[in-house]
Formats: sequence, C-alpha cells, structure tokens
Amino acid sequence: MSILKNDADKKPRNLLLLPTLLLGMFLLSSWTVFTGTLLKDIATSLGVSVGTASLLNLVLSIVSLFLGLAMGALSLRFRHKSLLLVGFAFIGVGGLGFYLAPSFVIALVVSVVIGSGTGMVAIMTFSLIGELLPLEKRGMAVGLAVSALMAAWVFIGPLAGFIGGAAGWRIIPVWFTFPLSMICLFLGFFAVPSGLSQERPPPKSVYAKAFKQILSNRSANACLTSTFFVWLFNTVPLYAVTFYRISFLASPQVAGTFGGIAAAGGMFGGVIGGRLVNQYGRKPLAVSAGIAAGATAILFTYVPNIWVSLALWVGSASSVAASGAASASLILEQVPEFRSSMMSLNNTFQALGGIAGVSIGALLLNLYTNNYQMVMTIFGVSGITSALVIFFLAKDICTPKPSSFQPS
Repeated sequence: MSILKNDADKKPRNLLLLPTLLLGMFLLSSWTVFTGTLLKDIATSLGVSVGTASLLNLVLSIVSLFLGLAMGALSLRFRHKSLLLVGFAFIGVGGLGFYLAPSFVIALVVSVVIGSGTGMVAIMTFSLIGELLPLEKRGMAVGLAVSALMAAWVFIGPLAGFIGGAAGWRIIPVWFTFPLSMICLFLGFFAVPSGLSQERPPPKSVYAKAFKQILSNRSANACLTSTFFVWLFNTVPLYAVTFYRISFLASPQVAGTFGGIAAAGGMFGGVIGGRLVNQYGRKPLAVSAGIAAGATAILFTYVPNIWVSLALWVGSASSVAASGAASASLILEQVPEFRSSMMSLNNTFQALGGIAGVSIGALLLNLYTNNYQMVMTIFGVSGITSALVIFFLAKDICTPKPSSFQPS
C-alpha cells in the first residue's frame, strides 16, 4: 500500500488542475525551444561556437540527472504541490538570470537553476497525473502533456525567430519566460490539491524499498533504458532548426517557423497517441511509432528538397510524440506503489539521454563541421533502439478500458 495520503480523492478535483499542469509543461519546453531556435544568436552574443553553446542544454541534462535521483526521495518526503511550485519559481528566477548573463560561464551557472526547475515540474506533472486521474483517463492526459511540450515549438519557435531576430535573444527570457512562470506559480497554488502528502515522515527504509522495487523489476528497467534512447533521440529539435539555417540558408524567422510546423505535427501526434493508447495498447503504439520516428529522422537531412525534408521532420515529430504518450503511460503503471519515485528515476534516464544527445551533437559538429547527416543518423538509430527495447523487454502491466476522455 502506498504511503501517500491522497486527499484529492475526498473532494472534487479543481477544474484548473490539468490546464495548469499542461501550461507548466509548455513553460519548461519553451526554454529548450528558445535556446534551440536562437542557438546561433546566443553563441555569437556570448562569443562561443554553436557546438559549445549547445552545452547550455547539456547543463540542463546534467542537473536533471542528479535531480532525478534526489527527487525519488524528496517526492516521498515533501508535498507534490510544494515541489511543483518551487520548480515554477526556479524557472522564473533562472529566466531573469539568463537575461542578465554577461558571459557564457554565467549563462551556464544560471542554467543550473533553470534545469532544477524544469526537472521538478516535469517529474511532478506526470506524478500528479498518475495519482489524481483514473487509469482510463491517464493515457489521454499524458498525450496532452506531450502535446503541450510540442506546442511550445508551434508558438515559441516562430515567436523567438521573429522577436529574437528583430530585438535580440535576451528579450525572450525577460518578457516571456519570467511572466509565464509567475502565472504558473499563481495557478498552481490554487489549482493543485494539497494532498499527496505524508501523514508523517516516512522511515528511511521506505526510500530504499522504492528504489529496490523499481530496479528489481525487469519491465521497469526496460522502460528506463528505452527512455534513455528516446531522449537521446529527442535532441533532434535542438539541432534541426540550425540545420535549416546552415544547410538551406533559411533565415531565423523561416527556420523558427519550420520548428513550429514540426511541433504542430508533434501536437497532433501527442493527442492522437493519447487516444490510441486505450484502443491499441501502450506497448504496440510505443514500438510502431518509435520505429517510424527514428526512420524519418534519419532521412530528413539527406533530402535536397527543403519541403520534402520538412515533411519528413513533421512525420518524425508526430511519430515520436505518439510514441512518447504511449511510453509515458506505460512507465506510469510499472510500479504503481511508487509512481513519483519511478518518474524521478525516469527523469534521471531522460537526463542521461539528453546528456548523450547534446554531447554527441556538440562533438560531431565541432569535429565534422556542420555534418548534420551523421548527427541525425545516430539520433534516428537511437529512436529505433528505444522501440526495440520496449518490444522485447517491457510489459504492459495493466490495460485501461476504452473510454472517451473528459477532463475533470
């Protein structure tokens, strides 16, 4: 039996709960979109190469790595709501710090604060979905959360391209990131239940039990391994926009719009994936969509026609979003007694994948100037590998009954 006291079951859930969580996912994704779209401009302003500037995202992943390990214990000790609100506050403060950063070194330090915030928001969002929504609604909720991540590319990509190109990249964190984080903080305070807290601090043995139960579960380990490979793959958008700017000489506005178009495909894939989870099952959808995402990611940098290339990128984004919705739903049910600890470890493996992806991209682009074909081939193979790990080693512990989703 879980040690968590779910007070939310004793009263109607706030209708703003899911919208607040989705807005938080949009917020954390917007930071990656901002740095990915204006990576070249940030690099020039701070006096470093594009490959070196991409290390800003590497710092985010390293912070998430350690945060994921810590959150496994923190989520058993502190209220989920408190951790979520602290995450929103960190993102806001980090946005102001990034705006003021006079050098690349300071920007790296500020990224530690931002990485802490984005990691806490991501972990708590999926944990709250798993704890507060019934099984038949979780798949669609997770799909919407994935779509919210993609929505940032639809809106922030073009916005960053146009505004950043006209007024400079520093205007984005101070006039967008900070205000939106404060809005999320305000909504979260009222919308998220204060339940999921401990009646008393759990004994130290509970922390060990949580990790032992997860790490001794073969299917859970397979899901975590798959997460590593899919998040290595998820580095694609960080380099894709710059690929179009360099290989096709696209302007920041056009390249940012391309990122938005691809993300629109991702939003569609996330919503459809959330609906198909109940109809076809988490595992089959995660496998088939993952293979499609990897294959199209390999192809889009080899196509000489910019519009065909864009179509393939859109297909890849749509497929990986559908796969992500199915995979996240699968992961949530691996160890139901310790969902927050499972999602914390999952965040650690996401961070490991992000670290590997950014490191590989930065290394190859510095060693082999602008060789995006090599970079995307490695990312694509990683996406296919994640699907194969799920296919051969993961189990779908429970299958929800088909139902129409009605947010509550």
